[in-house]
Amino acid sequence: MKKTQRLTAVFLLLLILCGCSTPTAPDTIVMPQTSAETCTEPAPVSAEPEPGVFHLEYEQTALPEPLSAVTALTVLDGTFLLGGVSETGLALVRLTAEGKSEELPLPGSTEYLYALCPDGAGGAWLLCGSLPKGYFDAFGNFRFLSKEPEGKLALAHYDAAFALQEIVPLQTQYTDRFFQLCRLEGGFCMMSASLLIRLDEAGAETSRQSLDAKDGWSFAAIQEADGVLYVLTRNFYSEELPELRKFAPDTLSALEADTCTSEVIGLALCADGRLLMGNREELFAYDTGSGETEPLVRWQELGANVLAEQPWELEDGYLLFSPGDTSLQRLRRVPGQAPERTVLTLAVVCGDTPFGAFTQMLQDFNLSQDAYRIDWTLYTDSQYADGEPADLLRTELIAGRGPDLFVFYTNGYTPVPLAAEDVCTDLLPLLGDELTRDALLPGLFDLMQPDGALYQLPLTVSVDTLVAPSRLIPEPGVTFAEFEQARSQMPDGWVPIDSWNTPGNLFAFCVPFCIGAYADREAGTCDFETQGFYDCLAWCKAWGGDGSTPEEPEMTLVKLTSIRGVDQLAGRSEYVEKNWFGEPGYTYAGFPAQSGSGSAYQVLSSLGLGQQCSDPDGAKAFFEFCFSYSQDGALPASLQRLQSELAAYRAADSDGGERTVSETDAAQFYELLNGITVLAGLDGQLTEILQEEAAGYFAGSMTAEQAARNIQSRASLYLQEHRRA
Repeated sequence: MKKTQRLTAVFLLLLILCGCSTPTAPDTIVMPQTSAETCTEPAPVSAEPEPGVFHLEYEQTALPEPLSAVTALTVLDGTFLLGGVSETGLALVRLTAEGKSEELPLPGSTEYLYALCPDGAGGAWLLCGSLPKGYFDAFGNFRFLSKEPEGKLALAHYDAAFALQEIVPLQTQYTDRFFQLCRLEGGFCMMSASLLIRLDEAGAETSRQSLDAKDGWSFAAIQEADGVLYVLTRNFYSEELPELRKFAPDTLSALEADTCTSEVIGLALCADGRLLMGNREELFAYDTGSGETEPLVRWQELGANVLAEQPWELEDGYLLFSPGDTSLQRLRRVPGQAPERTVLTLAVVCGDTPFGAFTQMLQDFNLSQDAYRIDWTLYTDSQYADGEPADLLRTELIAGRGPDLFVFYTNGYTPVPLAAEDVCTDLLPLLGDELTRDALLPGLFDLMQPDGALYQLPLTVSVDTLVAPSRLIPEPGVTFAEFEQARSQMPDGWVPIDSWNTPGNLFAFCVPFCIGAYADREAGTCDFETQGFYDCLAWCKAWGGDGSTPEEPEMTLVKLTSIRGVDQLAGRSEYVEKNWFGEPGYTYAGFPAQSGSGSAYQVLSSLGLGQQCSDPDGAKAFFEFCFSYSQDGALPASLQRLQSELAAYRAADSDGGERTVSETDAAQFYELLNGITVLAGLDGQLTEILQEEAAGYFAGSMTAEQAARNIQSRASLYLQEHRRA
């Protein structure tokens, strides 16, 4: 699988904040890996399980109270010790194999629980102290400290009866988020993304290794075995594969390193002494002596894929843990053969790496029933997204070996590499009367089938619009002239739009709307030589900023808005008044347009039926499950799901601190949806045409009419060439 370039802002900041000097790079050797065994479908379950035969089943359970997120975990003879955060503070909880839990005392003044490890005598050591620069909150979200961290850490010892016996303050201040602790002879080793620290029994640092975050390398996991400290090290900037670096446990002097042959994510110890490692395809055991590997768990066969940074082998299976988890995830050994399922292949065609809520939906379908199993593969043309090259999928389609099902996924900025109408078949015969206009958001049903066929079932959408104060723009659907009139009436000191938003940048926000409004990709035609498009160009040029970033926040007449979840509507009126316009009342004005509301839908995730689908009944069951599924935080395309989520926010207890959506904000949002007549389009080449020609107009080398004429000529040719036969 192609190496991911994870350039998300949070991880970049985390690595930069944790950066230290670079150690001497050890020589690397290639770590051999055995090929995966041939996968065969299991036999049907018999009435009496065959002795000695078992299969693994994925299990996800709630955390023991009061925990809502776990930052530290260790396993002691079947007992779990979990440290983390709750909605009321920190908690350290002992969870027995029987499911009984007990909250344990914490050292005074503790603000964060970093890591846990066994003490070798039935008890455990806890690394705790003041908050680090970056940390997980009660909901598993990563936060950054708004003040300078104190850097006061300590080791707390709990005996075999889980009584707090001693507290060893660390003699050096540390501000990193350490997330793993290892007990070594004569002391400890603790690890952050950029630091490996050796401590003696008194909490004094005796040696260290460090990484420079600017190089992209980051420590990911540690495990001591056979007198060697193994450290999984990953590069988040380049396509280099992870390395299994080796250090002397007593001095942390660098030894040789093994280059992994796959995207290894987790590292631990098997019961037989081999290293337990995991990637996106499997959990496997690695013999450090022979270099041989043995597959233990294949995610595809389970229908689940848990990327655990710190896996644990248990007597009855495996525990899968990563810091920040909000649930317990296990693989349990169950007697007998696994239930036989019909396998449906799914190609996830993505412009961006899907969020966890999306892949969780696929996993939940597999775990919700025993009849079908979805085997999914990600395909992309983007160097910044996870997945196989989309050309591999194109080759399979040409050869007549297409998948049973498709998913199309984008973040709203990067187009997917394949169009649903080119590779999918009409869904209406399969879904029949169960999918009607009333099933989707207002107007979306008709927008999705311009030629009478429905090639994709939308799951989540965004609503792209402009928000303005209702005193100046009272109604949706605003022309350029009406925008200019509002501009002439805006208060002193206001700007029409943020100064950093140059005409070209502002137009880039408008392009998906313009493609949806003025191009018909199904018919292969377009109509950019219209007053509405001229006005959009003129508006971007007249309102675009100079690219500066003033020190003080600016008050702007309009706000570019992409509504992607019901949570964005919570407290909207109050937020707009306090943070945007300083006065009550707002309007979903939309982009400049001669007719219509000026707002648009954009489909972010959808399902398609492959032309060679092997099991239509299974496809239908999958579609029904996904359409009714709530992708955490996403705006559903299902009207019933939207109504349900809005009703939940409306019924929330504001006095209890819960976020609510007012009746006025809900009604205004429904009014916005009822007025949408445009389905925004993402097309990389068409976008390039629009932006290239518009740039000439913004630079003053041509008129808006000339730019539109050039766009019309080039776009018409492009659309005709790419029209579906």
